[in-house]
Amino acid sequence: MTIHTVGDSHCANGWRNVESHHVGPVLCYSFGREKLARCDISQFVRDGDTIIFCFGEIDCRCHVHKHVNESRTYQMIIDEIVENYFDAISANLAVCQVNLKVCVFNVVPAAKKEGIPENAEFPFLGTDEERKQYVLYFNKKLGEKCREFGFVFFDVYDRYTDENGFFNKALCDGAGVHIQKGSYLEDFIRDNLLQQN
Repeated sequence: MTIHTVGDSHCANGWRNVESHHVGPVLCYSFGREKLARCDISQFVRDGDTIIFCFGEIDCRCHVHKHVNESRTYQMIIDEIVENYFDAISANLAVCQVNLKVCVFNVVPAAKKEGIPENAEFPFLGTDEERKQYVLYFNKKLGEKCREFGFVFFDVYDRYTDENGFFNKALCDGAGVHIQKGSYLEDFIRDNLLQQN
């Protein structure tokens, strides 16, 4: 049994003893809309493997805020993204036709913008508090959809927050948005995935 991660850069940072399939800086929104055109897991999974989908952080940091207006709340935007996300996961599972344990990784905690070098292509949009709310709501919806679909919600969010609910700088990389110390990822795999196989 092989454990695979697939998604944006969060599928590769902090993980050990998994096969990471980084598809680029892809939005959850884009994967949800383009489905198999963006990511086709049938190319690498085998019967009995575990797949962990890792999308959403870029959406929360760089995109949700710019689409909020008087008629569109962040909740409405995230609801639509997550709905399409799970449709894209289902499309992938339909073409695989193998037995898989399916997991969806939480969006990592929002980082405080101050002191983090900002990439102009991936800006921090919204205040720190607004982005934290986007992540919290996004993860709430991921958990709900995982329960609905019978997937494992790979939720280590609380393990990576500081006392104010932001990304704990001691556990993240120099960019401030990726997990560097993956011990809590390994703990979750050991306690929730390996013991069931």
